[in-house]
Amino acid sequence: MSDPFKPDPDRLCLYGSFDSANLVVRFVLEELGLDYRFIAVDRAVRANKTPEFLKLNPQGLLPVLADPDLSEPVFETAAIILYLADKAQGLAPPFTSPERGRLLTWLFYLSNTLHADLRISFRPERYVADEAARWHLISGLEGRLIQAFDQLESAFERSGGLYVLGAEPSIVDFYAATCARWYQLYPEPKAFNRSAWPRLTAMIAKLQTRPAVIRAREMEQIPGPAFLDPQRPAIDPAALTGI
Repeated sequence: MSDPFKPDPDRLCLYGSFDSANLVVRFVLEELGLDYRFIAVDRAVRANKTPEFLKLNPQGLLPVLADPDLSEPVFETAAIILYLADKAQGLAPPFTSPERGRLLTWLFYLSNTLHADLRISFRPERYVADEAARWHLISGLEGRLIQAFDQLESAFERSGGLYVLGAEPSIVDFYAATCARWYQLYPEPKAFNRSAWPRLTAMIAKLQTRPAVIRAREMEQIPGPAFLDPQRPAIDPAALTGI
């Protein structure tokens, strides 16, 4: 039997499912203009738990990026987009730049704090079995999410430009905007507080007009704008789990 997840020996392969964390990677790939193949992983039938997929990521999670130039695939969203930025020499300052520290700080803040809390809020039953206790978890997480967006707003205020590093977008901006998308959509629709986060709102509004973002959201079957007042992909909701 052939391996449906065998990497392409000649180009980048992005493994993902609609509106999961691979969406951030897709935005970055499109913005950098890199050639890649997208390999859909159907989580509705637990394709991400098959032996073939677990060879790529033993956690069975998405996204995964395979590159013929590397000895093994890369997983974890922040690791993938940082690797791509360095590979293409775009969307991130070089190692010698004074801005490198700022990029790394906010990239891993998004990965380790905001995105991590969002994932728990989407599926609290995975973390707390008792329904009554689950409510307290969700309430606490909402406070943490608001605090995270407050912290990001302050970072954008200090940047001196529209984006977190100033005048040009970086991988941090794509990641932050995608987290804002998920916050508004999952587990239930909610508003993004534009009056509390005006700098973030301005960045997100500009970013979603970029051709690369429009291409990526169309590939992901996302109708309407990508980040502000977003809609879920026009696919089976059963596929939208475990962002």
